[in-house]
Amino acid sequence: MQPDRGDVYVGLPCYRAARWDRIRGLMGEMNNIWSVWRGSLSIIAKYPLATLVPAAVLGAIGEIPAYLIESRSRLDLVLTIVTAYVAYYLYLAYAEGIVYEAERGMDSVGWQGVTEELLRAVPFVSRVLVAALITLFITSVAIGLLVIPGAWLYTRWSLATPVIRREGLGALGAMGRSNQLVRGNFWLVFLTATVAYYLEEVVIHAGAEAALLATGSSTWGEWVGGSMVATLVIPLGAFATSLAYSSLARHA
Repeated sequence: MQPDRGDVYVGLPCYRAARWDRIRGLMGEMNNIWSVWRGSLSIIAKYPLATLVPAAVLGAIGEIPAYLIESRSRLDLVLTIVTAYVAYYLYLAYAEGIVYEAERGMDSVGWQGVTEELLRAVPFVSRVLVAALITLFITSVAIGLLVIPGAWLYTRWSLATPVIRREGLGALGAMGRSNQLVRGNFWLVFLTATVAYYLEEVVIHAGAEAALLATGSSTWGEWVGGSMVATLVIPLGAFATSLAYSSLARHA
């Protein structure tokens, strides 16, 4: 049975309306994504002392085992992972406090404020680290099988750190809450928190390789190069993750 031509014409406005709704939704999501990245850059510009100095110190500490310990025994590998993760996730927990101050409209954060925020972040590190290790272990296994499932899983759990700091949940509870927030907002989180995380890894390694070529040193040269790049990219990634969480938590 052929559809009535009038029915076809009646259906066209509905189809067009649905199509425009999808386009508006996509445009709104892209605006949110760019807003997160712009917000990350604006926080760094507003609080250069509070963002770059801790990143330089923690980034340099985190890169020590990777580049300054030449032997690669199992103990060295464990030390490398623990040192790098503790430094990195301490900064992520610290960045939550800076974002909170920025959202309150604080004009500047001095040395005293930096010290206080770091001390406030320390109690959260153990929970953040547990959540991170669970996430990275499972996603590494998934990536070993196929890249896409690993990236998908990491995205679902990538907001665990801000959830722990802002909502006070444990590691597993924070991973569940992150998954809840990401549901229906996958691309926003993937193109901010997930891209930031993998971008950090790539850029820091590239900085270390560039320093190796410039200095010929596979120890201190790579360490300096990786640490310098880490100073810039770790804050950007931390704030992108935090602001992605804030954007979703406001509408949850």
